[in-house]
Amino acid sequence: MGLLKAGSRSAEAPAHMVTVASLVDPDPGLRRQAVQVFVGDPGGPARLADLLHGETDASVRQAAFLALAAISTRAAAEAAAGLLSHPDPALRNGALETLAAMPDHAAALLDTLGREVDPDIRSFAVLLAADLPAPEAAAWLIALAEREGDANVCAHIAEALGGSIAAGARAALCAMAARFAGEPQLQFAIEIALRRFDDA
Repeated sequence: MGLLKAGSRSAEAPAHMVTVASLVDPDPGLRRQAVQVFVGDPGGPARLADLLHGETDASVRQAAFLALAAISTRAAAEAAAGLLSHPDPALRNGALETLAAMPDHAAALLDTLGREVDPDIRSFAVLLAADLPAPEAAAWLIALAEREGDANVCAHIAEALGGSIAAGARAALCAMAARFAGEPQLQFAIEIALRRFDDA
């Protein structure tokens, strides 16, 4: 799902006909329009997250994610992050794209996401950090590399840190390689990451 691509649209209803109740209307066109009601609403992020948890229409989902990105607050970022554990991969990817669209608020959630019990969420946090321009993101990746115990998460860290100009990135990768000496796939990922320092 491309967050910035417009979804297909049916004929739109007049604005006065679109209300909060339209969120449960059988017509996905009305549900899609209804998400705009929440862009300026303090409770909007929570309502949009609730909608996304049960919504099946791709265009409505896209509109809701775009609305969260437009709200661009800590609450909107937390609402999107709450979908990273959803069983639907399309929703997880949409949440990740939405978080990337509000980098300052997303960066503020990295510590919390990086301490989640679910390693898949920690992996999503790593993927998010790799896309964030903030220098704090690289520092967070290095700190996570020092304590992460899941080899799959560490493989994502290796990919994210490979060739990084951040101080300590190469050392963090080498330390991770020593800590996971018995994980050949991770060793390969770290080796590739370290080569990127030499190629830079």
